[in-house]
Amino acid sequence: MIIQVDAQQLRQSAEQNLARDSFMAAARRLTATRRVMPTRRLTATRREAVACPLAEARHVNEARRMTETRRVNETRRVNESRPADALLHELQVHQIELEMQNENLRQAQFELEKSRDRYIDFYDFAPVGYLTLDDKGVICEINLSGAALLGVERNKLLFQRLTPFVATEYYDRWIGHCSSVLASDEAKACELALLRGDGTRFFARLDCLRLSRAGETPVVRIVLTDITERIKNEEEIRKLAFYDALTQLPNRRLLNDRLDHAMAASKRSGRYGALMFLDLDNFKPLNDRHGHGVGDLLLVEVARRITHCLREIDSVARFGGDEFVVLLSELDTAKSESIAQAGVVAEKIRSALADVYRLNLQSGGKATTPLEHRCTSSIGVVLFTGHEAGAEDILKWADRAMYRAKTEGRNRVRFFEPDE
Repeated sequence: MIIQVDAQQLRQSAEQNLARDSFMAAARRLTATRRVMPTRRLTATRREAVACPLAEARHVNEARRMTETRRVNETRRVNESRPADALLHELQVHQIELEMQNENLRQAQFELEKSRDRYIDFYDFAPVGYLTLDDKGVICEINLSGAALLGVERNKLLFQRLTPFVATEYYDRWIGHCSSVLASDEAKACELALLRGDGTRFFARLDCLRLSRAGETPVVRIVLTDITERIKNEEEIRKLAFYDALTQLPNRRLLNDRLDHAMAASKRSGRYGALMFLDLDNFKPLNDRHGHGVGDLLLVEVARRITHCLREIDSVARFGGDEFVVLLSELDTAKSESIAQAGVVAEKIRSALADVYRLNLQSGGKATTPLEHRCTSSIGVVLFTGHEAGAEDILKWADRAMYRAKTEGRNRVRFFEPDE
């Protein structure tokens, strides 16, 4: 079989097949040893050489394997040298990421500190006091507002008991309240008087809640609120409702309440009580001559004198105008002795009110002018025991006895007699 080969085409084909391979030089050396005759007919030897592409392929494959081996080695060498660069790159990327994370953490810490500062401000400068007591009543925590309410520096309050700051008359109430709070999971409140570090007193509301955590002793959280103004306002309202604005004595409403209590106490003890109805003599001329301002001065002085004649358990009330009512409690179990005791007190009051009054007159911002005035009183007295008679009847009987004293010449004491 005769094969015609064009030498130029063979070279081009070999170069195309061996392009970009590193074995090109070896292939060229192999093909350079052979010369292809330009004739179209080849000799047998040449025909055999050309007609045996397997031998040529073996050389080419061998060269290709060598090239592939070198390429793998080169790739391996490159790969072996790359990790250092890649590691450096990864470390740089890590560094950037860490810096970003650190910046985020710094920002989060900054926000957390701002939030903490806000919380501390809200906690320390709240309009109420916050404090924590352990189960022994010892102060574990307290804010600045609470320390200011108690009038003591905060560091001196820590690990001190709250009990010494409780007013004596409220001590039992506070102890009972503490026991109730520690025994319950519900919020409880109490109102009591507390003492500041300088001894001054203020009223406070304590809203308390027990907190219990597993493995820890319970504590009591307290919200301390100053209610002094509220108590004062309530007391003022109470005074307006139950006390005379001029003399500060109980008014008729409070007198009725105290009379009911006195009658109940008399029933329990078996002792008599007494009620006196008192009316000033010659009061109207003073008002007409010098005005109501001077009359008010006289009424205030009358209230003071009557009060000084009574015991702690007795009461005096302004009933209206120039009328006063005196209530004596717990006299004696014997009626005669009770009459004698009530008579002594009534006479003492009558005598005190009969003394001269020295009143200071002031008009137009000028200097005061002393005024002497004499004013007597007529007093009616009635005894009562238990609920044998109603409060209205007792007042009515005392009023009758007072009018009898007036009709008999004034400035005297008369007891009620059932046949009146």
